[in-house]
Amino acid sequence: ASADPARVSAMKVLQKIRDAPGHMGCDIGGTLVKMALALPIEEADHWIFPETFGNTGRAHHHLQLDLQSADGRRFVLRFVSGSTSQLELAVQHLGLRRKASAKDLLAGVPLDPEDRAHAAAPPGFDLAAAVRKVDESPPPFARSHSDWAGEVFTHSGRTIRRIATAGGGASKLAPLFRDALRVDMEPVKELSAVVDGLLLLAPRSAEAGGTGGSSYAKITSSGGPAADVFTILEDGSTQPLPWPEPLFPLILVNMGSGVSILRVGSANDSDYVRIGGTACGGGTFLGLARALTSARTFDEALALAEKGDAKRADKLVSDIYGEDGCKNLGLPGGLTASNFGKLCDDATEAECSERDLARSVLQMVTQQCVLLATAFAQREGCIDRVFFVGGFVDEP
Repeated sequence: ASADPARVSAMKVLQKIRDAPGHMGCDIGGTLVKMALALPIEEADHWIFPETFGNTGRAHHHLQLDLQSADGRRFVLRFVSGSTSQLELAVQHLGLRRKASAKDLLAGVPLDPEDRAHAAAPPGFDLAAAVRKVDESPPPFARSHSDWAGEVFTHSGRTIRRIATAGGGASKLAPLFRDALRVDMEPVKELSAVVDGLLLLAPRSAEAGGTGGSSYAKITSSGGPAADVFTILEDGSTQPLPWPEPLFPLILVNMGSGVSILRVGSANDSDYVRIGGTACGGGTFLGLARALTSARTFDEALALAEKGDAKRADKLVSDIYGEDGCKNLGLPGGLTASNFGKLCDDATEAECSERDLARSVLQMVTQQCVLLATAFAQREGCIDRVFFVGGFVDEP
């Protein structure tokens, strides 16, 4: 599909994020990159990001939070996300643009494209030597702030920015980010960050360390309508839930490209252990959706799944035993007996649309995660304290 000309480019948003005040952190996963920006409350109105940008970028306005640090400073917490592969391409492009602009400056070539046709290097200027100098010692990062459309980097004394980063990209993409954006990625433990995030949301009334914050910060208000804790009913509607008391021990299911399942014993530092997981996660959903349907992005795959009917692709218990047989077995007829089982038959395969396939893939991934988490929760004695987190379960 052709790109929407009205959509803001990912590079423009990435540059704006790079220049934003305050603090930021990100999680660069195998499929999606998620970023949190803590903007000083007095400047937050100047740093609002478009709801969609590039091919896959999204700003999650419904997740906005107000945060107060231990020293009394107030911040607005905003979240953006996008495809990891698209982010890598955008950063690579920005790096090339920065180097090209620096070489032009050294050569005396104007940055304005309209003036370049009439520009000439000064007499005796050694362009090859200047290019080597740029490549060996890249200039400091900065950007022209006249407007966001220029995408032009200027030669100035901009300092290197540091970002707390979780996920595999914290190591894999660190050299690229430093070279292209003048950003130093400081690796943090991904699972520890997930636990800390849950405890930040948990109210102070929760037993033993439901903190309502931490020793570093606390949440003062939520800018969006979504509840911190909710469940999805059979009709697809969202039902807010109270935080359980006691809160610990609890099972925390982190659904990313793959899935990790943690047992959290208390609010104490590092009082958690990874007890299991599965490779069947968000990456599985998007990969299979791309292979089986016309969807190219995560949002497109979810949009197809929303309109599909998995029963056209999945074989149910009632399809095998009939309604009477299900009663004799004591099993609900609507249980999935075989994911994509109906595609084994020519007649039923013809009735299955790409929307149904997307829905079947989505249910396969979520069902496996729920079944595995339930088994661990029963073993640990906390079946009423299972939390699912991650971009895969975001609920606008």
